[in-house]
Amino acid sequence: MPSSACHQNCSEELSEVLLASGPITTMPVPGRRCPACLEKGETVWVIQGKCCPECGTPVN
Repeated sequence: MPSSACHQNCSEELSEVLLASGPITTMPVPGRRCPACLEKGETVWVIQGKCCPECGTPVN
């Protein structure tokens, strides 16, 4: 088990790295846009292989 001084140094270093990198601005989206809703100008995200909750279109 690491000593508390070592743990404190690691925590401080991690905090500095996170602060220097800035906020998270994007995240990957685990899905696809529904093509039928997209044609109507709407953006609805659907898990691949499921049906759109708005219009029922299967999304592969």
